[in-house]
Amino acid sequence: YSKVKHLLKDLDELMEAVLERILGPELSHVNATRVLNLTIWNHMPLVFINEQNPHHPVVLDLFEDNYNGSASSGPAPGRTCSAHECKVAMRLCSHNGTMCNFRNFSSATQAVTEWYTLQATNIFAQVPNQELVAMGYPAERLILACLFGAEPCNYRNFTPIFDPDYGNCYIFNWGMTEKALPSANPGAEFGLKLILDMGQEDYVPFLTSTAGARLMLHEQMSYPFIKEEGIFAMSGMETSIGVLVDKLERKGEPYSQCTVNGSDVPIRNLYSDYNTTYSIQ
Repeated sequence: YSKVKHLLKDLDELMEAVLERILGPELSHVNATRVLNLTIWNHMPLVFINEQNPHHPVVLDLFEDNYNGSASSGPAPGRTCSAHECKVAMRLCSHNGTMCNFRNFSSATQAVTEWYTLQATNIFAQVPNQELVAMGYPAERLILACLFGAEPCNYRNFTPIFDPDYGNCYIFNWGMTEKALPSANPGAEFGLKLILDMGQEDYVPFLTSTAGARLMLHEQMSYPFIKEEGIFAMSGMETSIGVLVDKLERKGEPYSQCTVNGSDVPIRNLYSDYNTTYSIQ
């Protein structure tokens, strides 16, 4: 967070004001009027939807005066709605603003979390990948100690890749350029042992409410889809993970439309740079 907070300054200030508004004025610790940069807000705001009259729902902006570039940290005058009484939704409009849809949420917590994640992702998407890598945790800071089959290893034995959701990730024994290391015996003593520094004090405050490591076991020379298939290990805890692998191989013609390598599927392989195999489901 210390390396990206300058990018998130306006968004974080806006997020604090949004939380104050949703939680209610009685919980607000800021009484003075603050000036917010509402460029992000006007593009995709959160709104209250009052459905007391289901035939004529009323849409209420969280801020009172967002069309002139300023906003009060307190509630707008005449508001008769709160997060407990109304739905919180995200307003999604066309480029010229003539057509709008509303994305409803089951809770205000889900609404602000998804809204912040979308805005932060948009901000980071405008930063070159090389800069994003430098803003993440380097391997030497994350991986403090390493053992594989009772043999010592270190962060240099890991291959870095950049994941769009989790940032810097590190792959052990990938087998892409180096010789693959075999594991002769099952059990915790013969597997991979790591001591990791979570850096929990420097997490992005509104981007996540949890801390831990995201791990995944995958075949060598295959791309790791860590968001879809990863598992969590808690911070501050010793975690032992045992794995049994089931391999499912689908037959092609004449049994199904599955292909050998996907080369005849009219979809560009986004991971061809890694020279890895993956399936389209």
